[in-house]
Amino acid sequence: MTHFLKLLGLLGLAGWLFHTSLSKAQRAESAVKVWVEDPLTRVQPTTPAGSKKVVEIAAARNEVESFQVIVSSPGPKLEGVLASVSDLNDGAGHRISQTLIKLYRQEYVYLRNPSPYSNEPPGWWPDPLVPFFNPYDAKPVSAMRLTREEENGKVSYRLSGARFAGNGFTVWPGRNQPLWADVAVPADAAAGAYLGTFSIQLAETGAIEIPVKLRVWDFTLSDKLPLTTQFGSLEGVAARHGLSEGVPQALKIQERYAAALEEHRIAAPIPAALLPAIRANGSIDTKKTHEALKRYLATHQTGPFRIPTFPSLEFQGKGKKALVRYLQGFFAYLKTNGWEEGAYYFPVSEPNSKEAYDRVRACAQVVREAEPRIRLVCTEQPYSQDSSWGDLHGAVNVWCPLFTFFDPESAAKARERGEILWTYTALCQKAPPYHPEFATVSGHPGMFWQIDFPLLNYRLPLWLNWRYQVEGLLYWSAVHWSNPERDVWTDPGFRNRYNGEGYLLYPGTEAGIPGPVPSLRLKALRDGLEDYAYFSLLAGLGEGDFVEKETAKAANSWWKWEEDAERIYAVRSAIAKRIQEKQAKLAP
Repeated sequence: MTHFLKLLGLLGLAGWLFHTSLSKAQRAESAVKVWVEDPLTRVQPTTPAGSKKVVEIAAARNEVESFQVIVSSPGPKLEGVLASVSDLNDGAGHRISQTLIKLYRQEYVYLRNPSPYSNEPPGWWPDPLVPFFNPYDAKPVSAMRLTREEENGKVSYRLSGARFAGNGFTVWPGRNQPLWADVAVPADAAAGAYLGTFSIQLAETGAIEIPVKLRVWDFTLSDKLPLTTQFGSLEGVAARHGLSEGVPQALKIQERYAAALEEHRIAAPIPAALLPAIRANGSIDTKKTHEALKRYLATHQTGPFRIPTFPSLEFQGKGKKALVRYLQGFFAYLKTNGWEEGAYYFPVSEPNSKEAYDRVRACAQVVREAEPRIRLVCTEQPYSQDSSWGDLHGAVNVWCPLFTFFDPESAAKARERGEILWTYTALCQKAPPYHPEFATVSGHPGMFWQIDFPLLNYRLPLWLNWRYQVEGLLYWSAVHWSNPERDVWTDPGFRNRYNGEGYLLYPGTEAGIPGPVPSLRLKALRDGLEDYAYFSLLAGLGEGDFVEKETAKAANSWWKWEEDAERIYAVRSAIAKRIQEKQAKLAP
């Protein structure tokens, strides 16, 4: 009888524990709404809750793939909400550590003036990705708080902590809080299906768990940059962190911004303080900067070397002589160190007059005379703006038209002449009246790079670059927080109306980070660059026609593209499966 009573007691205790555990989980689920979104979906503060409750992603080895988990409160304000992710395991002893999964809280920025051609009203948009942990010491960042201090009878108050923090966040009633996760698949990961858990922990109730399913494709992306990228300088970064240009700590901060771009498969810009000094007579002084530059180039992928623009744009007399000396000396310096491949000179941007065309031609003549192996880059399209100006054929080595200025026929002719194509974007510019197909493309919007346009605008240009054999992508800056000088966390409008123009990284000062904070737009761009790597890999296996057929389904032209994210991922999946099949057939 005693044993029976003990058994009843144990069963009762187990039932109570189960009921308590279950009730905690039920309370947690009733207190919040949690759902999953793909990386191409922007979630506004009041976006209705979705139905997807499982993360399902796929990636190659040495690729980063992302997902979103959104937390919303239908009831009271929730404070101190925590999120975490487990290791991912395949059940066969292979593991992707949680340390390879970066978590971020998405911050909203307010757009007071919609960008030109945007159909969106003023409002809150997610863009900055505030990390849960400081990436440079792996410690959590404390949120801002007011502390009362008393000394010698005097009371004072002090603010400390970050203005924008990551984990331990607040979810306001009737509002969404999107979270972001980057899963970095190691280059030596075993292919197959992995499973883990994303957890949301509320302060006074149980945890909500979201299954995370990852399919690792059986191929590996190269460490090399998928194509040439040029995203401007690091000007202004040091000052925003309260540092003087050129001091060691400033260079350290600049290098962190450069490394952040490189982490997203964009060439690392070279800090200006590492470049040789330029003298008025055209000679250069490399003694003070050489060792630091050598270390930087050995550490980072910077792409083809951009020779800094000579201070004078004179192409006759003493000015010409100094420029020739400068170009010859700089190229010789690059060649001595093995840095000369693809070196280019980019002195004239957007030549929009006959006089500007004349300057490009005059500059090209001097460059050819000085060193024919230096490529002349120009942000211009291969067709002329005005027939009376003549054209720039034979002067420009690398054409770089705006997305909406691109013309496939003139681009193909340029390649036949041995010239190279890049593309770029700036502001919100539609096709010009002098476009060869203006009657067809007139008035159509392009893939503009402002916050209030779809994230697909950052991903699909890389698909079109691949289709049209474009070898480079240029953007004028990833860190321009001026025009006017402002806090881009609260005032994102370049020239008051181009939201997010000129920057893809936020200054980390406001998030307690001694370095950059990435944006949703940068993540979408990284995904496009990794797509480009998929295309190149499959084309290298002899399947270029298959890549062309599949990519054309989503990226028809610079004015017509697929807007359904599921179809984008369907094409990506088809490419990945074809790579696996082809490699399996070619395996010994």
